[in-house]
Amino acid sequence: MSAYVDSPGEQRIALSGYLVQHRGDGTYIAPLLPQLFYGVTGAQLGATWRQDFTATGDQVILSRSGGLPMLPRDELNWRKIKEAEQPQAQQPAAPVAFAEAPNYWPTIAAILGVSVAVYVGYNLLK
Repeated sequence: MSAYVDSPGEQRIALSGYLVQHRGDGTYIAPLLPQLFYGVTGAQLGATWRQDFTATGDQVILSRSGGLPMLPRDELNWRKIKEAEQPQAQQPAAPVAFAEAPNYWPTIAAILGVSVAVYVGYNLLK
């Protein structure tokens, strides 16, 4: 990673992210550590992201080359993550055939019949 350094001195450049490793029993992630990078002087960083910049201008501030530097796998804080659940494909509902649709006509006819009978009976009594 390159950057333009505008003033010399001690600075902290911290990366955030994760290493991802797919193993037979699942997917594991580990946070990036400073020990995984070479600093501005070309030396491997220690336990902190702090570096002492002695010059200004364009500089390579963090680097890795050919997978180096390396750390033993047990020194990284690996943790297993859950696999993203794939959404279940919804099955389309089977179309309802006309013959299977509920038949409301008898109910409607009964209500209309009672309504007409009440109306006619009420008007005859006047």
